[in-house]
Amino acid sequence: MKLKVLLVGLTAAMLSVSVAVAAPPPGKGKPETAGKPSTTGPTCKPMVTVVLKGTITGTPSGFLNMKVTQANRWGRAYATAGSAAVIVNTDTKVRRNGGKLLTNLVANDWVLVQARACKAALLAQGTPPTLTAVRVVAHPAKA
Repeated sequence: MKLKVLLVGLTAAMLSVSVAVAAPPPGKGKPETAGKPSTTGPTCKPMVTVVLKGTITGTPSGFLNMKVTQANRWGRAYATAGSAAVIVNTDTKVRRNGGKLLTNLVANDWVLVQARACKAALLAQGTPPTLTAVRVVAHPAKA
């Protein structure tokens, strides 16, 4: 009697495990991308901060051209290239001796630029992506 109860319990356990482990058929169940953020575009995840240091070479309309001398890990491609063109928009915080406008920046100023970029885009081989600055801090060049 006890053996029969044990066998019935063991059979029921094996059936429930096989049902729990089985995958849904193709086209059924949750989509594979449900709830996952995209790895490209303006809302990509994860985003990383790129920090570039150097000197300003020019400030054409909406851009900040700079000679890059130092960078953090995520900005190595820009430091290797030696220069970068960074987009500056209305959301960018610009600071230089109390000035808060892109027009306050002068060529040959020392500059620190912080920007956010997709990690996947920075790790991809080829040309580094165009950055949009979050913060620009400039100081006058040493005489």
